[in-house]
Amino acid sequence: VDDAGYLLGLIDEISDKVTIDPKRVYFVGHSNGGFMSYRMACQASERVAAIASLAGANFDDPADCGASGPVSVLQIHGTLDDTVPYDGGTLGGAATIPSAHDSAAYWATLAGCAQTATPTATRLDLDSAVAGDETEVAEFAGCDPGFGVELWTMEASGHVPGVTDAFPARVLDFLLAHPKP
Repeated sequence: VDDAGYLLGLIDEISDKVTIDPKRVYFVGHSNGGFMSYRMACQASERVAAIASLAGANFDDPADCGASGPVSVLQIHGTLDDTVPYDGGTLGGAATIPSAHDSAAYWATLAGCAQTATPTATRLDLDSAVAGDETEVAEFAGCDPGFGVELWTMEASGHVPGVTDAFPARVLDFLLAHPKP
């Protein structure tokens, strides 16, 4: 099954029926959908402007990605995720995955950003199951113009956080701020 080909074909079919801005093609996914979002960025970086991955990860071996150019990336991950570990490692006893930081850092490299995410002063309340502003927002600074890479660490959140009403708007704000240059 060629999932990436199917999704690209879907974009083409939609484009044939309605006007879309080709500089604003985004993928958002949770868990397997987060992995798929990274795969789309890898296989179609010339067409994908940005992705947001909640509890997903990039390829463990950067050579498996093979992106032809940068894509803006928002990696969102809970520190208590016992399905897709925040710190990376073995997934389901077979495949290895990078940490949430390393998943985003690959894209920071492609976009000319710093290699380490620096926490900002912004903290967000994105998980209704965790009291207070549990989410630390960290940026990979100094990206090439038009690109951005961020890591949102949801302290004490698991694989399926109880996302707040603010969650989708915050994710959408990131995506809309990063059209393809």
